[in-house]
Amino acid sequence: METLALHLGALGDFVLSWPALGLLAAGPPASRLGLLGQPAWGRLLLPGERVFDREAGRFAGLFSPAPGPELRRWLRDFDRAVVFAHRPDPLLLANLRGWVPQVWAVPTRPAPGERRHASDVQVAALRGLGLTGPAQPLPVLPLGQEGAAPPTGAPVLAPGSGGRAKRLAPELAGKLAREMTRHWGPPLVLLGPAEDGAYRHELTQAVGEDAGGWLSDPEMPALAAALRAAPAYVGADSGVSHLAAALGAPALAVFQASDPQVWAPRGARARGLAELEQALAKQGGLAGLLP
Repeated sequence: METLALHLGALGDFVLSWPALGLLAAGPPASRLGLLGQPAWGRLLLPGERVFDREAGRFAGLFSPAPGPELRRWLRDFDRAVVFAHRPDPLLLANLRGWVPQVWAVPTRPAPGERRHASDVQVAALRGLGLTGPAQPLPVLPLGQEGAAPPTGAPVLAPGSGGRAKRLAPELAGKLAREMTRHWGPPLVLLGPAEDGAYRHELTQAVGEDAGGWLSDPEMPALAAALRAAPAYVGADSGVSHLAAALGAPALAVFQASDPQVWAPRGARARGLAELEQALAKQGGLAGLLP
């Protein structure tokens, strides 16, 4: 079965969908997946020819009242389309249903008042539609070498987040950097496009000489290499924290403005934690908090 998965969420949302994507591939019937999403993220799981850029002009017709003939022909190549979205666009669904035999909409978060993990919500939705295979994330593919290679083997501190209320205060980031230096050596401090100039300056002042290096706006291969090699990772509730956990790093994500029961990163050595300051005091430091 040819299945097109459409994922229009942020990086963290995409990583939390990895078990559901694995279930889609497993079926039964088994599916050959294509992904309409962010190309750099999609290529973590699928070969480049199976990843389609959600921002490309050729796909704009999916959200218009009258998709063009070329787009309609492309959609006919798929037996199933699966839209991962909190609130899927009705026009998108209508267009897909006009040209793809089977169209599913998968919720990416629990209903209001529920405290189920977002990954489990997605898998349960697919189970309800009849899929019975294993919900195991697809294996991460080898990545290219584009982008500057970061220092290897350093712990990683990623205090920023796309949500301002989620990002770590510079003073807390400085405290965590000192803790990481004490246990694993000076951390590589990761900065992403959501971190504005003022926040970056405050972090520089707070972390100071405790940083082993700074990695700013890295390409995906450089980011994944740093996360995979890290003996420890600490970050805010962010897409990078979800990626670190999924790549197998010993990861601690600090939750300040969302519920870890719903949004904690998933990984064999990952943990989502609220009330960090109390936990640090109780454990006597950071090392006891990492899985």
